[in-house]
Amino acid sequence: MPNEHFLDLLLLALGLGAFLTPFLPFSPLTIDVLNLRRDTQLAIYRWRQWCWLAGGLAFALLAVRLVLAGDAAAGTLGAWLAATMVILAVLYWTGYVPFVMSPPAASTLLPAYDACRRVGPQAVVLGLELEGASRAYLRDQISRPHFFRDVLDDQPLTLTYCILCNSATAFDSTLDGRVLNLRCVTAYNNNIVFEDEASGNFIQQLDGAVIDGPDRGRRLPMLPVAMTTWGEWVRLHPTTTLYFAPSTALRDRLVDRMLAWMIPISRLAKRTTPWHRVRGTLDLRQPAMSFVLGVEAGGEQCAYPISALVRQPVVNDEIAGEPIVVLYDTGRDIAQVFSRRLDEHTLNFSTGSADAVARDSATGSSWNAAGSAIDGPLAGRRLTAIPHFNKLFWFSWALFKPATRVWSGSSEQARKPIESSPMPGNTIQGFEA
Repeated sequence: MPNEHFLDLLLLALGLGAFLTPFLPFSPLTIDVLNLRRDTQLAIYRWRQWCWLAGGLAFALLAVRLVLAGDAAAGTLGAWLAATMVILAVLYWTGYVPFVMSPPAASTLLPAYDACRRVGPQAVVLGLELEGASRAYLRDQISRPHFFRDVLDDQPLTLTYCILCNSATAFDSTLDGRVLNLRCVTAYNNNIVFEDEASGNFIQQLDGAVIDGPDRGRRLPMLPVAMTTWGEWVRLHPTTTLYFAPSTALRDRLVDRMLAWMIPISRLAKRTTPWHRVRGTLDLRQPAMSFVLGVEAGGEQCAYPISALVRQPVVNDEIAGEPIVVLYDTGRDIAQVFSRRLDEHTLNFSTGSADAVARDSATGSSWNAAGSAIDGPLAGRRLTAIPHFNKLFWFSWALFKPATRVWSGSSEQARKPIESSPMPGNTIQGFEA
């Protein structure tokens, strides 16, 4: 190629580099190429529009020069330029997280009887309950956008899910009265980072905290989310509704299929290491891809491995002085965390039988995995659910919560008896009817 086209080649390279710089750290296809620090990723993200402007100017100047040159070499470079622009457009259209991981254009709420006709009983759902109102969200539908915006019991909320960590939680969608407008930015250490477009705050899903921006250090109020099957959720919550948001746009359907092929949860659970490279050291106290319940309160964290809950499905414990109980229905594979405080009393629980996951020692009432007393003196009462991460991969919890303790049924801490408030005679004295 003639030397006079050296500048044209340089412009092509500069334009390509300018467009790839904000793409490589923010695409599931290429994020491992750089594996940048989180603050570096956020800095690049803030400068993305300047990168696009520089790339666009380089390509535009190149196009003008090639038209004016009009020789055979210019024609070849023109073909390269056109091909480069098409490839970049396809890459951004299908693989750039801030574009691709967008919430559905439309959704509908289905009552349980209607949802049962559309959804199989084994479909995995994320379940949320507030003040008696309950809703389920299909994990397969939220895997691509990573979040749904919703309102439950007049509470604006954002339900979030990161497939690489199998981590689900819901956030209160307001901060100091401002409604959050989240969007996905990147995956740091295999966990999604959100940006609030209005404020410029960045939020790490597994921290539930503003990691950068005007409100850095603030935490979003979290709401507890259970992970189970649709059949089991509707059995425990017969009046539930289902948030139904199937992908309808061509790009959304294509990306859904790509992700289902690349990183289905069944393949992730069979791995021994995380899907993407991580920054930091993996904690070897548990297998990296084993499932745990992660609880945090008052600056303390604890992981409850599902493998340990299989052996001891009812756990009385304390987190930062807060008495909690972990209930695991081994037959139905449902685990949730609740406060042991009920009115002015603190309950102790032991393993129940049949549909009763647990029984409290004070009244002998039986409790199910939803924290509801199903018979006995306290029948109809409910425990308060504690925000936690339900069945997430151990590696992710340990990376973001390195000071966490790990509960084990054979540990000294687990064997230590937990004190309960006195309740004379195993009666309902002191409880409201």
